[in-house]
Amino acid sequence: MKKNKYEIYLAIFIIAVIGVTALLYVQTQEKNPYGIFPEKLGDMTIALYRDGDIAMTEVKNLHRGTNVEIENAFIADYRGTPPSKAKFWVSESKNSEEAASLLAAMDSRVGKTGMFSNSTPIRIEDITVHFVTGKPELGLYHYFYAKDKRVFWIQIDNPDEAYRLNFVKESIIRI
Repeated sequence: MKKNKYEIYLAIFIIAVIGVTALLYVQTQEKNPYGIFPEKLGDMTIALYRDGDIAMTEVKNLHRGTNVEIENAFIADYRGTPPSKAKFWVSESKNSEEAASLLAAMDSRVGKTGMFSNSTPIRIEDITVHFVTGKPELGLYHYFYAKDKRVFWIQIDNPDEAYRLNFVKESIIRI
């Protein structure tokens, strides 16, 4: 009789542990309302998020005159204490090879538009990140890179280079 009670208590305990574990898993898997973007990056908070057709149209328009094939697109605006703000344009290709090809095409054209400087490559978190400056009406500081099957373009409006590089590094790690 004592052995049966022990087995019943053990079974109840195991069922309770499984139930609590399943509940915690479901709660942590809630959908992020900002898609691929965290709510906070550095000292900035997300202020606007777009995906789907709206983001696809806007990202494709940035590549005027080229036939860009992408699977998805994401846009996010972050705001912090002035002058800190950032905007992301992210395209998602079928695979990493297509993303790398898109990045190479962007890099080959960016300095020829008259809107941006030629790019300067820098290494951050084992990723080659291209830095360009833009005309004041476009925002002055821009970084772009490929990670897996996504291509990121980040405009950061803050004159502090160390601040910008830390923000890009955190972006690479977290997104």
